[in-house]
Amino acid sequence: MSSDTSGFQWFGRGFVALYALFVAFPLYWTLNTALKPLNYIGTFPPTLYPRGFTLDSIVWVLTNSRAVNAITNSLIIASGTTILSVILGALAGYAFSRFASRIDPGGHVSFWLLSTRMFPPVAVVLPIFFIYGQLGLQDTLLGLILLYLTFNLPLTTWLMRDFFDKIPVSFEEAAYVDGYSRFETFRKVVFPLVRPGLVATMMLAWVFAWNEFLFAWIITGNNTSTITTIIPTLIESNQIQWNRIMAMAVVVAIPPTLILIAFRDNIIEGMTLGMTDI
Repeated sequence: MSSDTSGFQWFGRGFVALYALFVAFPLYWTLNTALKPLNYIGTFPPTLYPRGFTLDSIVWVLTNSRAVNAITNSLIIASGTTILSVILGALAGYAFSRFASRIDPGGHVSFWLLSTRMFPPVAVVLPIFFIYGQLGLQDTLLGLILLYLTFNLPLTTWLMRDFFDKIPVSFEEAAYVDGYSRFETFRKVVFPLVRPGLVATMMLAWVFAWNEFLFAWIITGNNTSTITTIIPTLIESNQIQWNRIMAMAVVVAIPPTLILIAFRDNIIEGMTLGMTDI
């Protein structure tokens, strides 16, 4: 190995280390603030360690009924939205991939699906608010699940269509020769090959529903508050509960982090359209 190559590698590692510190510092500062008493948070200069270390704010998040209900509502809404959007998106994506000449000969329908993700959500907030009022879906978990499904389904359909496109049709034709029905071919041949992409799509759909704020703020009420709508309520007229806000941020970041760690291999393979086993 030449000295130029070795120097370039060390430069690359140093750059990656600096970038990792840059990305990780806001996360550390969030945890650092969550573990301080409120009276130490506004001190100057700020401390890089949790001065007056306390778990009171974390305990508050885990025991306060409003916070616990908000976390539970967010889990139900995110999980329900993800399950429906991935099932329907996978079926629609398979249809767009295998029967494009019949249902979408010019590619206009699939592009229209994706274009629904491009306009600003605030443009449709008021119409959705009034429609939901007429249908009695305001402040209901079902209403928010259906609303998030509307925005997640085009994305999951588009992504799954691309994942199905990566699988040669000859694989399915060989299964038909072996006597498999179309459903058996999908379940035993196509689904295992597209599983990494399915996991990556599930993660994107879940994170969108978990983090969404605008529609949740407009549609939900006291019965269906989500984590993103609880946090602004901690800003009181004469005091901001920074330790509780940061504690809430820490707690709500745990589920997606654990899911990311558990399925990291499938997610990376799916994100890179990695069909290396084919």
